[in-house]
Amino acid sequence: MPIFAGCLGSDVFEAPEATAEHEADISFATYYIARRDLRRCAYPSCGGFFVSAVNQEKTVCADGTSAAECYVADIQFSSILQLAGVEGTIREAIGVQRESTRAILFGDLFPGQSGLGSLSLRFAWVALETADLRGGFHRVWHNGVVCVAAPCPSFSQEFLNADGAVRTIHEIDLKEVPGNGRDDFDSGRALFSTLGMILTGQNVVIENYGPAGDATVLQATQGFLPIILPTIRGRGGVSVDDGPVIGRQPVGGGGGGGGGEGGSGGIRNTNVQ
Repeated sequence: MPIFAGCLGSDVFEAPEATAEHEADISFATYYIARRDLRRCAYPSCGGFFVSAVNQEKTVCADGTSAAECYVADIQFSSILQLAGVEGTIREAIGVQRESTRAILFGDLFPGQSGLGSLSLRFAWVALETADLRGGFHRVWHNGVVCVAAPCPSFSQEFLNADGAVRTIHEIDLKEVPGNGRDDFDSGRALFSTLGMILTGQNVVIENYGPAGDATVLQATQGFLPIILPTIRGRGGVSVDDGPVIGRQPVGGGGGGGGGEGGSGGIRNTNVQ
């Protein structure tokens, strides 16, 4: 099975879309990373997962207490994830160390039938390759802004599990993200989709970046793609296959590097301008 449901052909199944109602709903959930519980004792006391809220020192557990991480006996998958058949992909992406997990989980903790905690998983983002998670966790998407001179504030950025505030940045640097440039690393389609991409890293300011002045660039260290690619943002239901794909040579060739004069902002990549 391919890693991402969004990459499956139409002859397998039609990936369900994340509706506007669903997207608004998940904004009240928490973003978690997780690790598998390898302790040896009888289930459900062992054998589940330890979860922790990203960008937070403490996580509120299902029983209301706070800890660095919380034990949950199981994960319950939303209907959209069940329909897409991606449960195995998500479970496989949860590693034994939270510092290098390949999964970002959206959901809510509740006591569950066992009373030991359960994660109600609404959605997930998955990375293609393992990497140490360095920097903060951000959700980033293309906001549609187009400029005649660089740098252009073409990307919106949300610091996860914070106050929900959204800022604009000019460019995303993906060169340190493992797997970037592979044919199945569809960062372009993810960034132009309604759910965007989750990146770890930090913002840096590059002075005198272009005719329009300084640029704020997110230097990413790891990239997580939505497990299901929804409709391209603002395209009125057009198939995600019509969206730009970063890491693949565009028709008619392409330049290198990010930014440049004009355009809609930069995704710094050796293959696509």
